[in-house]
Amino acid sequence: MPSWRWSLHASTPVLPGLPDRQVEMRTGGLYWLTCETPETANRLCTQLLTGLPASQRAFLVNAAGDSRDLVKGIPDHFGPGQLTLFDLPAMSPKRLIEALRQDVPRVRDGEGALWLVRVPLKGLDERVSQKLGQWCVRIQDWLRSVGSTLLVVGDAPPPALLDILLRYNDNLSGLAQAYIGQGARHLLVHFWSNDVGVNGPHDFLLIDEGTGFRVSSLPEDGRVLPASNDQRQVLAQTAVLGAEAPPTAHWQLFDDPDAVLEQGMDAQAATIIFALDSTDDVNALAVRLYQLRSHCGRSVKLVVREVLQSLRQHEEQLLLASGANLIVPQGTPFLRFLTLVRSIQGQRWQRTLAAEPSSLLARLQPLQVRGSLSPKAFANAVKKMTDNTAGTEVRHQLLRLQPLPRLSPTVVLQQLQLRRYGDIACVAGDNLYLFLFACNPPLVEAALRNIFRLPWQGVIAGYESVVPSQVLALPEFQSEEVAPVDTVAQAPVHVQPDVEVFRPLQPQKVSLQALGARQ
Repeated sequence: MPSWRWSLHASTPVLPGLPDRQVEMRTGGLYWLTCETPETANRLCTQLLTGLPASQRAFLVNAAGDSRDLVKGIPDHFGPGQLTLFDLPAMSPKRLIEALRQDVPRVRDGEGALWLVRVPLKGLDERVSQKLGQWCVRIQDWLRSVGSTLLVVGDAPPPALLDILLRYNDNLSGLAQAYIGQGARHLLVHFWSNDVGVNGPHDFLLIDEGTGFRVSSLPEDGRVLPASNDQRQVLAQTAVLGAEAPPTAHWQLFDDPDAVLEQGMDAQAATIIFALDSTDDVNALAVRLYQLRSHCGRSVKLVVREVLQSLRQHEEQLLLASGANLIVPQGTPFLRFLTLVRSIQGQRWQRTLAAEPSSLLARLQPLQVRGSLSPKAFANAVKKMTDNTAGTEVRHQLLRLQPLPRLSPTVVLQQLQLRRYGDIACVAGDNLYLFLFACNPPLVEAALRNIFRLPWQGVIAGYESVVPSQVLALPEFQSEEVAPVDTVAQAPVHVQPDVEVFRPLQPQKVSLQALGARQ
C-alpha cells in the first residue's frame, strides 16, 4: 500500500531535520500529535498542510476554532491540490468523540485522502477513556476500509491522555508529543509505524524559527565524566550559611560572588553555591552561572540559595536556563538545605544552554510596563511578552474578569494595584482584561488577593482564563483609548516581591493608656 509523506519535495520537508522513518504515515493509519499549547498545535497544523504535495487530497476538521485561520498562513503554490474544510462547534469531550465517530465516515469522497483533525484535548481523561478507545478502534477500521490516513492534532493534553493512548497502542499507528522541558520545546515520538517499520521512542528538540519549526537531535555532551578529586569540594558564598558553621572541611567560603566565580572556573565536578539576597542581582547572577556552565561543562553542580527575597517564576527559569542545577527557596531550614545539596551529587546538567546569555535575559524579562493601558497597547504588550517566553516553562495568565452586576469594568479597574512589571490591565469593549506575567494557574487567586485594593470576591463575580491568540485579534483591541483610572489606584514605584501574598500576620503592641484615653 502507498504511504503518505509529509513533504512537498525533498528540499522542503514539513519538519526539517526529522528523519524519514518518523515522517511517513501508512495508508489506513491513525496517528496522534499532542501539543503543549493551542498556538503550537495551530502552527504545526499550518506547517503540515503547507508541506503536502499538490497531488494530494486532504480534509481539515477543526473543533478548536475556525479552519480558515489555519489555512490562511499557507503560502501560494504550496499545500494540497484539494483541501476541504469543516468546523465543529465547541462541545463536551464525550460529544466531540461521538461527533467525530459519526460525521467523519459520512463525508463524501473521503476515500483515499489524508485527514487532519484539530481538537482541544481538555477533558479527554480517564472519564472518557473507554469511549476514546472505542473511537480509535472504529475509526482505524474505517480508515483501512477506505484507504485513508488520519492525524489528530490536539492541545493542552491532560496528564492521563498519553497513558490512555499508550494503552490503546494496538489501534494507533503513531503517537508523538510536543512539550516544554528542560527549558526548551521538544518533540517526543513515542512510537511511529509506517511501511519502513516501527520507530521510537525518540526525543528531539523542536526549534522555533519564526516562520516554522525545525527538528534537531538533542545535544550530546562529548566530555567524559571528570576523573578528578574535586567532586566533594564545595565553593560557596559565606552568606549561604547564615549563622551556621561550614558542615565539613571540604567547604571553601568567599564573601564576594566574583571570588566564587573566579575560583569555580577551575572546577570539574565540584558544587558551587551562590547566595541571592536581592532580585536586583538576578541578571548578574545569571551571567555568572552561564560563564561557569559553558566553561566547566555539565558535571559541575551550580546551586542558588535565596536569602532574603523569593524569586518570581521567570527569574527562576532564567537561572535554571543559565546553568543552575538547583534553586533553594527562601526560608528553607539549614539542614533541609544541606539535604537538597547532597541530593544533586553525581547529577549532570541536562538542559540546553543558549548561545549567549543576553538572549536569555531578553526573553525571560517582562516589559517595563504595568498598570492600565489602552486596548491596543495592552494587546501589543501581551503578544510581545508571550512571544518572548514561547518555548520556555514560564506561564502567564490572561484573565477576563467578571464584575459584580452593580459594578462597571472601569470601576473594577480602579480597584487594581498592579505593582509588578508585566502585570497590565485594560477595558476592551464591555470587558475587563488582566494579564499576569509569569503566574502559574494555582497562584491566580493569591495574585488577585495581592492586586485588589478590596477582597476580590467583593468586586468580581469570577474570572475566565482565555487564550491570547483567540481574543487579542478582536476589533475592540484596536482602540487606543485608556479607561479613566483614579490616581489613588495607580501602581506605586516600589515593586513588592510575590512572597508578600503569603506574609503572615504580625502581632502589634497595644497601649492600655491609649485605650483609656479614648474612653
